[in-house]
Amino acid sequence: MSISKVGDDLKQMLFLVHFKDGYVKPVIASTQAQVREIIAAEGERKVEDIEKIVLEQNYYPQNEDYYDI
Repeated sequence: MSISKVGDDLKQMLFLVHFKDGYVKPVIASTQAQVREIIAAEGERKVEDIEKIVLEQNYYPQNEDYYDI
């Protein structure tokens, strides 16, 4: 059993955001809602143009659970 240093809501994941025009943008975030917020904040593309958000990887090294030594 490991002890988490960060809450599950802070664990980052790699999402691939597929837009209707075929563009795929990688985004690192904790939730799909956060992905939408990041896309909206950047202003490059519109949230309405998102076709789907795919969870590519459920692992990000800096947030791995670990024991103190």
